[in-house]
Amino acid sequence: MSKIVFLHSQSPRSGHNFMAEVIRLLIDCASPLGKTSEIPLAGTLDFINKTFKTHHPSAQADSYIRDLLLKDLRVSILENQTQNVLIKYTSFAGVEFLKEQFPNDYHLLLIRDPRDVLVSQFKAKRNNDLKHLTKRLLYPFGVYHFSYSRKYSKSILSALPNLNEMTFFTYEDLVEKDTSTLEKLIDLFGANLSVKALSEAMDAIEIINTSFYKEETLAGKLWESSPKTKQFKPIHRTKGFNKLQLFGIVLGSHEIRKKLGYI
Repeated sequence: MSKIVFLHSQSPRSGHNFMAEVIRLLIDCASPLGKTSEIPLAGTLDFINKTFKTHHPSAQADSYIRDLLLKDLRVSILENQTQNVLIKYTSFAGVEFLKEQFPNDYHLLLIRDPRDVLVSQFKAKRNNDLKHLTKRLLYPFGVYHFSYSRKYSKSILSALPNLNEMTFFTYEDLVEKDTSTLEKLIDLFGANLSVKALSEAMDAIEIINTSFYKEETLAGKLWESSPKTKQFKPIHRTKGFNKLQLFGIVLGSHEIRKKLGYI
């Protein structure tokens, strides 16, 4: 019987497309809207649930509406599917409620060092988000980096579930092909694959050139997929940032990095 694999990362630039490719090596699955599609199902259902509660419905009305909206949702998702279904999104919002609604499916969280996530996000902002004069003036000194990183930290903390009750992986363990992490994934999906075979297959995964520089992937366009090169460096990234900017990122993201165990 087909199952749903729910994959949620803390935010964009957390490596969830890479994680999705790893999952596809372990279990036969397809994404409803394409391999790189993002579907905010968890956040949407959680929003509906919280909004519904504000109306203080009777027990009978509560049961009726929940059946109306949620009862056959899993059937609808898996209808006409010959494979398992992979649904992913770049937020933790609603993941606990989603797990309650789909208790027999896979629920995976992906965590990446917020510092590296922010470095990747600022790489994109350098070209697309510096039209405002104030940002241009503050950008070299790390003030904007600190302010944005602090907002990012608070945003992730507000949606962070109880990790003790969730199955989660770190991006760092994945790209370093940590043996215990690969064993955990193989056991989770019951894959007939050795750690060595999985590791070799992961080496062949192409990287989407959004978070990385051209010399790391040799991709010509922003969303183009390409094999990684020897210069590929997904962890502890610093290229393109001065010390003040990096300090602003580290200081602004201190709270969430501590919560996730990176400091």
